[in-house]
Amino acid sequence: RLIHNRAEICPFCPLENEWKNAFSETTEVNETEDNRPYRVIEKIISKTVGGVEKSFKITFILIRTNSIRIVEMIEDITAERERQEEMLRLENLAAMGTMVSGVAHELNNPLTGISLTLQNLLANITSMAYSDVLKRLQSIQKDLSKASRIIQDILSLARPGLKENHPVLLLRLIEKAKENTIRLYPVLSRKINFEIRSADDFVVRADTDKIERLFFNLFRNAIQAYDYKEGSIRVELKRLRGSVVIIISDNAGGIPPDILKRIFVPFHSGQRTGRGTGLGLPICLSIVKEHGGRMKIRSKDGQTFFFISLPRIDNHG
Repeated sequence: RLIHNRAEICPFCPLENEWKNAFSETTEVNETEDNRPYRVIEKIISKTVGGVEKSFKITFILIRTNSIRIVEMIEDITAERERQEEMLRLENLAAMGTMVSGVAHELNNPLTGISLTLQNLLANITSMAYSDVLKRLQSIQKDLSKASRIIQDILSLARPGLKENHPVLLLRLIEKAKENTIRLYPVLSRKINFEIRSADDFVVRADTDKIERLFFNLFRNAIQAYDYKEGSIRVELKRLRGSVVIIISDNAGGIPPDILKRIFVPFHSGQRTGRGTGLGLPICLSIVKEHGGRMKIRSKDGQTFFFISLPRIDNHG
């Protein structure tokens, strides 16, 4: 009556069907101090009142005595909802600003390098030796590759999704990611010892390219943290209920708490050496979530641990 000015039960009354099953065996209920069962149901509805859109929270308290008694409370939460929406809008704007700033900063570095190298070539190409020209062209190629990788990373975050999804041996993908890391970073990884142990030949349903990239990003992060020093990267695969848990650890100095709490925020580089675009770990988290998994990070006593759980396939014959 208060909201809709009706004398009869509203046709969309949230209690019309629920009250009949309010105390069924499958319904979770509470008990009052005198052991009378009760259940609380909350609904939020929107209604135009006097030309103004308003939000109301309706709370129903159903108490079972000899019959079912209903206590109904209505609260105008329009102002609260508007504050929440405004906060969300401001948060989205802040996130967009961070993203735009990050994209501009990361792309500006390789583009500046390309511009300076081209200026040098144009000014001196007639007097330069072939080897010097080739060296500068290779520098341009390197900067273009970096810019391309940044764009691909941004697209990976903006358009998540699996291109393929079929059963694969997880250990094989991890080994391939390790080999690619060593191949692409031969100097950084020269003093790094990889220790990979698995309790079983675990099979997961996965997009192979994305899972390889997940572990490649984590391995690259670790070897860059060692910064040419000797060290080890340990990978352990364990069984946990219906999942396989992958623990990746290193002792490259750990991650400070202020960086750790923002480690998965795009463009916030958690690299301990200043390398990285700040997209590697957010992409890792996105890949894990796309595969229905979970990912956590811990850092203490100079060690860093990544815990990844992925749904396991036991019958894949």
